[in-house]
Amino acid sequence: MPLRSLIIVAFASLFFPSVDAYASDWLGWRGPTGIGVTDDKGLPLTWDGKTGANILWKAPLTGTTGHSSPIVWGDRVFVTTAAKQTRDEEARKDIPKHHLVCFQVSDGELLWRTPIHQGKEVAGYAIYASPTPVTDGKAVYVWFGSAVVAAVDFNGKLLWRHERPGPFNLNPGITSSPILYRETLILISDQGRDNGFLQGLDTKTGAVKWEKKRKGVGACNATPVLVQVKGKPQMIVAATNALQGLDPESGEPIWWCKGWGFGSSPVTSGNLIYADRGGNEPAQAVGLDGAGDVTKTHVKWKNDKVPGDYSSPVISGNFIYRVQAEGVIQCFRLSTGEKLYTERLEGLSKLASPIATADGRVYFASTGVSYVIEAGPTLKVLATNRIGQGSSGNNGGSPAVANGRIYVRNFEFLYCIGEKKSDK
Repeated sequence: MPLRSLIIVAFASLFFPSVDAYASDWLGWRGPTGIGVTDDKGLPLTWDGKTGANILWKAPLTGTTGHSSPIVWGDRVFVTTAAKQTRDEEARKDIPKHHLVCFQVSDGELLWRTPIHQGKEVAGYAIYASPTPVTDGKAVYVWFGSAVVAAVDFNGKLLWRHERPGPFNLNPGITSSPILYRETLILISDQGRDNGFLQGLDTKTGAVKWEKKRKGVGACNATPVLVQVKGKPQMIVAATNALQGLDPESGEPIWWCKGWGFGSSPVTSGNLIYADRGGNEPAQAVGLDGAGDVTKTHVKWKNDKVPGDYSSPVISGNFIYRVQAEGVIQCFRLSTGEKLYTERLEGLSKLASPIATADGRVYFASTGVSYVIEAGPTLKVLATNRIGQGSSGNNGGSPAVANGRIYVRNFEFLYCIGEKKSDK
């Protein structure tokens, strides 16, 4: 097994010790390590929705909305949806029906569609299926914008449902994705005004194991990242006014870095964590091996203004890639923060976070216009691909990668992209 695969398997074994995690499965938000990297090589370089080239199948999600990403385990792909609302329903603040949907990986056949009774929280922009689900191979855990969290087994049976009372002070609503640490499901809701919380739930029952108030941090929609530092687990949390390393067993702080705003999900490489907020606000790289207040001791570099929109960055080698705005990409050097380039890629989605592969490619994949570039200090576009017309990539989510295939969704369809075998 390649070294990178061994690293991902070791990571999965650390945080999911009770299951046989597959290195090539996509377990939750941004994959098995939470940072958008995959050990896959030789993913499809080209595809086309009009001709059907390398589109293995598409499964209908008609009548739904959702910015969540698909996740993949073995022969199944899962995605959350919420019913599409009429303008009258949105005006009345009706909360639409929620579902977890399961398809067969081989051909996109619908296996089951489980309703999750909606909660009472009204989401901004009426997008209720924004958090990406997560799985441990036994159940799929979902969190919706109406503040309901649930577990569903692989046969579509609802195991438990939990609703945390609001109100929530979030724009555009609950969008952070749940993560798993051993047998704990972790939810974060940084709301500002000292109303936020970090909560650990028992994966078997949904009961609250622990909860920490998030005081002194502002509103943020980022998802935490699990890392191993000096042989011990840490949960990296990016929030407005703070970047923190927490103990995933309890939510207790290990270190913190103050004075900067963060909004995208952080990414790691080696002993560095990179986080930014986008919106032409600060970004920085911080060493992971500190304790207590590391604001003056472990900041390796910082940039005062880094443009960015809804997506999160990815690291490939010594390079950080970030969608600056719809149709614009930027690249920084990881070791120094030096900006290497800002280039226009027409139609690039500002919602879909990129994926870095083991063979030095970076995929900006969506249901609209997708780009594949070669990792390096200058922009080298390897392929430009299109599934839909216009900017349909901006009404979907970030891609998933598993076993040589790419999965992307919008409000209408879930697509599976893979190399088609020759008819000869």
